[in-house]
Amino acid sequence: MKLGSRAAEAYVLLAGTAFLLLAPCFAPEGGYASMTAFKAGLYAVLTLFFLLVSLPDLPRPKAFFREPARLLALGMLLGCLLSAVFSPWRRTAFLGGSRREGFLHIALYLLSFLLLSCRPLPRREGLTVCFAGAVLLEDGICLCQLAGFDPLGLYPPGLGWADANLRYAGSYLGTLGNAGQTGAVLSAAAALFFLLILRRGGKRYLLLPPLLLSALVLALMDVTAPMLALGAVLLFSLVPYGKTLGELLRWGCLALLTAAFLFLQLLGWGPALGLTLLSLACYLLERRLPGDRPCRAASLCLLGFLCLLGFVFLLGYRGWYAPLREASALLRGRVPEDAGSGRAYIWKQVLAAVPAHLWLGTGPDTLSLRNLSPYVYEAAEAGRTVTLGIDAAHCEPLHTLVCCGLPAALCHLGLFVCAGVGFFRHREAGRSCAGAALCYALQALAGISMCQSAPVFWILLALSLTEGGLFSETDEQK
Repeated sequence: MKLGSRAAEAYVLLAGTAFLLLAPCFAPEGGYASMTAFKAGLYAVLTLFFLLVSLPDLPRPKAFFREPARLLALGMLLGCLLSAVFSPWRRTAFLGGSRREGFLHIALYLLSFLLLSCRPLPRREGLTVCFAGAVLLEDGICLCQLAGFDPLGLYPPGLGWADANLRYAGSYLGTLGNAGQTGAVLSAAAALFFLLILRRGGKRYLLLPPLLLSALVLALMDVTAPMLALGAVLLFSLVPYGKTLGELLRWGCLALLTAAFLFLQLLGWGPALGLTLLSLACYLLERRLPGDRPCRAASLCLLGFLCLLGFVFLLGYRGWYAPLREASALLRGRVPEDAGSGRAYIWKQVLAAVPAHLWLGTGPDTLSLRNLSPYVYEAAEAGRTVTLGIDAAHCEPLHTLVCCGLPAALCHLGLFVCAGVGFFRHREAGRSCAGAALCYALQALAGISMCQSAPVFWILLALSLTEGGLFSETDEQK
């Protein structure tokens, strides 16, 4: 498997650097107009090369089928194939529509996951450092754009981030295109760096700048689902990483510091500074107190207290932040159709369309051809009424259900569950990647699967199953 392992290493390296950063810069109409097509082609070339090199070096069947996630991936692949074959729009189902996610790209996701998940990576720590460097560059580009600059010429001429949904449709940031796609990748990357730092890895503090800058970008771009997903992973990492007093204090130090950056817009400068000072206090206590004292019960009690505190806070929230007001209304049993930027309305329309093609759907990426009632809302800042056609369910498992049918959707949801199980129950080496994949899966419950961000989930989930994850056990002692 030497050739396959080298191909896997090259694939992960290129996906985490070149695929993340390359973009159609300085195009006459703005690079974002052709971003999806550009990324879809680049991903197809990288993945096809990896598959062609890896196929002659297949693993033993007995070991391959021992992992439930691989069986679910095969089930999803078969379900999507049957859906495409029997689709009334077969060409679109295979090649993809406006989102470029037909069966051929879905097959690339799943086949790359299947082959990558059984390849040991020779230089794991180096791959992490390269990915961290690429994310740091991506954060820098995003911060420049948020400040009003356009260093890569990606916006339409004369426009920028501040003109999103006003002078042009949508909101775009970074080298991935849609702000939701950028948020999905940065939240998963931040979760990965957070968990790796907790593990006492050799060069762990090199990961602190991309972690904090990614959290800051998420705060400033104000895309709710990735922020909440990252916050959930920070909170529930107490379960696997709170066994001793040293681990609990290290978690408190890093989680408080990350939360100060992540929720800066919501909290304001004063509370964020308070969290930073508490983080420093935890760091100093970790240095002085005996770190090997068992602390599992205290960690679980702290987790329960924080969850209860969050529930009570949401239940009574009446502040200015719209996502929290909507969450509060949901807890009280009231769900307005415009909740979640229209997601409640979209989910209602999509669920009504599911029974007509329950088992096989109408084919991958064909939702826009179903002619669902569009979402109409008043854009007060732009001073006009906006009509949005529904081409995505804004929930990945639900989108798979309506497009590819119930069996494929159950397999898709099962793979999300595998990420969660891996985070809480995996061996130490694979837990960081499983936690990052879980972060992507949580935001995907209110997100869109596209080739700019979806590969991150499949690569992270595969790496959580490889021998050694992203670090070997000997790296833990460096």
